Amino acid sequence: MELLVVGLDGLSYNMLERFDVDLPFLRRTREEGVSGHLTSVDTPTTIPAWTSFATGKDPGSHGVSNMLRQDADYEIGPSRPNATDAAIYDFLDDAVFVNLPASVGRVPAGENTHLVSAMLARDEADAVPDELKELDAYDDYVLDHDASLKVRPSKYLDHVLSISTARHRFAREAFETYQPRVGFVLFSTPDWAGHILSNLSTDRERRTFYATLVSLVDERAADLADLAENVVLMSDHGFEYKHTNVHLAEWLAERGYFVEEETDAGATDLAVRAAKAVASRSDRLYALIRRVHNHIMATEVGSSLASAASPRIDFPNSRAWQLRYGCVYVNDARFDHPTVDDPDALRREIRDGLRELTDEDGRRIFRDVLLPEEAYADPGPDAPDVIARPAPGFFPTTLWSPTGGVTSPTKNYEHRYRGIFAANGPLFAGGGETIEGMSIVDVLPTTLAALSEPLSPEFDGEARLDALADPAEPTVTDPVDLPRPRTREDALDGGARDGAVEDRLADLGYIE
Repeated sequence: MELLVVGLDGLSYNMLERFDVDLPFLRRTREEGVSGHLTSVDTPTTIPAWTSFATGKDPGSHGVSNMLRQDADYEIGPSRPNATDAAIYDFLDDAVFVNLPASVGRVPAGENTHLVSAMLARDEADAVPDELKELDAYDDYVLDHDASLKVRPSKYLDHVLSISTARHRFAREAFETYQPRVGFVLFSTPDWAGHILSNLSTDRERRTFYATLVSLVDERAADLADLAENVVLMSDHGFEYKHTNVHLAEWLAERGYFVEEETDAGATDLAVRAAKAVASRSDRLYALIRRVHNHIMATEVGSSLASAASPRIDFPNSRAWQLRYGCVYVNDARFDHPTVDDPDALRREIRDGLRELTDEDGRRIFRDVLLPEEAYADPGPDAPDVIARPAPGFFPTTLWSPTGGVTSPTKNYEHRYRGIFAANGPLFAGGGETIEGMSIVDVLPTTLAALSEPLSPEFDGEARLDALADPAEPTVTDPVDLPRPRTREDALDGGARDGAVEDRLADLGYIE
């Protein structure tokens, strides 16, 4: 194999430093090759980021900017995979991709290229193409984790370890069977590890849990790298400790941007009070409430745990709202019942207001707040109207504040923008070189340049020639010669797959 790309979902150097974890293979790759931070996209979440990796485009161009979508009738559901832009499995012949998120329904245009999708697939049979179901390791292949096991961390640890081992075994057999020129496998393990850390009681427990999981993945990556001449290690985003939740609903409601639906007998208030009463009795009950009530964040109010509910937004009668992760949408002509006559003015008004927000200690809540044309190279019609990038340690949640006001204290671990990039082998610069300012949209053009393959003129990213051993100005494909994306007949049948996928995203906290 000429090149192996290993995805390490959610891994970032700061987490390894925080828990004093040494990953020998990652360290060796960095010391012998080239490495640096890898900046994610808006939003820094799995589906948008891995779609940007696959297409070399930012979410404004490929149209998948969030884990969720909102249709013209205001209905919210899982994002649909991109089906219109050529992707890495279309550009490369003789390749095997294992567990690539948001690629369900895509059929590689690359000759002798095989694709196992992830996350938006219904199940293993939906994700794995027929030819790879013949592998012995398919019987043990697991598409996703069982989030319900998080209430028993020791059992969840064993569960994730077994999934990671099975994924490694499947990828190795696929690589050995098909002898690809390029291989890809994604280990979701670091992301799963990060999301459970707040469920553990002490930093010692967190370190043991985190180190055990990411160390196994490092070992498995090293084993697979023995099959390749060159290796790239990368993540789609990072993780960090969050000390403050940001409740944009409070700010948006206070300024009258949205109104709530009328509910019978204060059902929302009753639900909040019931959740608080139960959650305050123990961490274990709080974990159960979190699973049932989805994405209730851990907050400290005095010495007790508390929870907050998301607003029930009356979308047709509202002007603007947050969908998720600091992304604000304006009720303009994209929707069935627009209420905004001058959406550009409202976008600027919201952007400027959010830029001034500070917490009670005077710290700015957002490191930047952008309009779509400021965040994306070529924003499409589905792009968010305002993108609020949280400052380090702050996490934008959809929930009402349990304390009132825009912020509340928390002790949690969540996504951050900076992930990792490390590459080693004859194709890449060596000697521990550091690369600065690299984005996840740069990985595909850089990979193609390393392999002496032409680039697409549609890429938003650039080939980072400073990461290569023998940089040569890459050629660019004529637009008429770009591969045409191919899909299965059911690729866009969101209704058929949404039920299974919604359950999975709800377990992960993306859907309330």
